[in-house]
Amino acid sequence: MRLMSTKRHRQRRRRRTPHDGLIASFCKKKCSLRQQDDYSQSGARPRPGLDLPEDIYRHIHALMPLREAARAACVSHTFLQSWRCCRNLTLSKETLGLDGNGIDKDEMARDLISKVDGILKNHSGVGMKKLELNLYCCRKVDHCYLNSWLRIAFRAGIEELTMLLSLISEAEYNFPCSLLFSGSGKSIRYLKLSSCVFRPTAELDCWRRLKELWLTNVLITDDELECLLSNSSMLELLWLFRCNEIVRVKIPCQLQRLSFLRAGQCRKLQEIESNAPNISTFDISGSNLVKISFGGALQVKNMTIMCSYQPNVIWYTRTKLMPSVLNVETLHISSCNDVHSKRCDDHRVAICI
Repeated sequence: MRLMSTKRHRQRRRRRTPHDGLIASFCKKKCSLRQQDDYSQSGARPRPGLDLPEDIYRHIHALMPLREAARAACVSHTFLQSWRCCRNLTLSKETLGLDGNGIDKDEMARDLISKVDGILKNHSGVGMKKLELNLYCCRKVDHCYLNSWLRIAFRAGIEELTMLLSLISEAEYNFPCSLLFSGSGKSIRYLKLSSCVFRPTAELDCWRRLKELWLTNVLITDDELECLLSNSSMLELLWLFRCNEIVRVKIPCQLQRLSFLRAGQCRKLQEIESNAPNISTFDISGSNLVKISFGGALQVKNMTIMCSYQPNVIWYTRTKLMPSVLNVETLHISSCNDVHSKRCDDHRVAICI
């Protein structure tokens, strides 16, 4: 019985095969003709595999880690096109897979520079919004490379730029502010620089959309910083760390949106004068006490003052600084010479040593 059943099943399947094959072939041919007709009307070329909108492919590609996105671009023409229009590029020895053990540092630096150069030169310049260059491991980078990469970014209308160079670089790099004259530099909203010379000038009209400015180990003078700030009415955050040319920081009243101000380890800094009315968080740290003037900034809620070797920090803070910041809620003070902890009488301010 079992053999008979199997035999009948094979016969039935054999009888269905010709008809099903014809129907399947006809449907496949009809579907193919219909797709070709649709493509001919729309002018688009058929793509092998899944026929998804370009935006979906780009979204999928954007969600991949950088290394996987690059590998996908090597094996897929569709992803290659997406790679050339990548919006966010974070280029470092870690993201490019050059942080393995046993790699010579100089060789790794050369590989990193070569890979970054290849990626940026093959980018179409379309859609790039964020570029992060972490080159802190490269003691020697040809400045022509850096200028070329920044030129590509500015032409693309970059909005966020991070460039971290080595602290022990063989030659100081002058950030090419002149490249911003092209007009596309006006899109800059986020700028983070380290270990370079930064000389903004009054003629530049590219800071009007700037929201965050981070400068670490950057050479910039008082006048240059004031010039930049006076043209950055949208600025919300200012971070200055080890900027050793700065003696006096003057914050103009035009910075209505500035809410965070931090200055740390600036060796020559002697005074901070702020007329920005809406600063809510203020941090200052260094070896010496800095004269601080807020101009009646009633919005300051959180303050941190760290002075390593300056006596009478608490006395100065309570008698000279606190009367101008009446709404402070949290105050942290740190000093090697003062050991004191006190809560204010109205229990609003905690002083922590």
